[in-house]
Amino acid sequence: MMNKIGFAILISIFFLLGNKSDVPVDQQHGLIPNTNMLHIGIVVKDIDKALDHWSKFLGLKEKPNISIATGHPDNPTQYRGHPSNAQAKLAFMDLENLRVELIEPIGDEPSNWKEFLDTKGEGVHHIAFEVKGLGEQYVGLFDENGYAMAQHGGWDGGEYGYMDGSKNLGVVVELLEFYGE
Repeated sequence: MMNKIGFAILISIFFLLGNKSDVPVDQQHGLIPNTNMLHIGIVVKDIDKALDHWSKFLGLKEKPNISIATGHPDNPTQYRGHPSNAQAKLAFMDLENLRVELIEPIGDEPSNWKEFLDTKGEGVHHIAFEVKGLGEQYVGLFDENGYAMAQHGGWDGGEYGYMDGSKNLGVVVELLEFYGE
C-alpha cells in the first residue's frame, strides 16, 4: 500500500509526537505560529482498500466515512496558480494524538494529489498546521522562504494552502484556516 520510505516517515512522526522533545522551539521566528500538527495526509490509489488496511492496523470498529472534496464557488481550487476542477475522496481517522487523512485523487484534473501519486506513488503527502490569516500573512512568508503555493482552495468553513516543502522538508506543508473560530 505505502512505500517503505513513506511508512518509515509516518512511524517516525508518530514516535516523535508521542515523545515530546526538550529542544525549545522559537515560535516567534519560525514559519508557523505553533507546532501543534493537526494531521498527516497520505495519498493513496484506492481509498477503500487503504481504509481496510488502516482499520485493521488500528483496530477500528468501523471504517471512517469517505467524503468528496470539490472546489467551492467562493474559493475555487487553484493548482500551481491555475484554476482546476480537481476532486478527491477523503477519509479521516482520529488517533489519540493526531488525525490521519487518506486522499484518493479522482479523475484527470490537475492537482497536487494527482501529481504526487503519478510521480511518487502512494505515501505521506503533507503535514497540516492551523493558521490565521492564510493569504494575508503566510503565503508570502512561505514563498519568501522557498515554499511556493502548490495548491489552494476552500470550503464553507475555511480554506487550505499546500505549500511545497518537498525540496526543503521532504513533504508538503498544508496551512489550514478555519473561519469563525
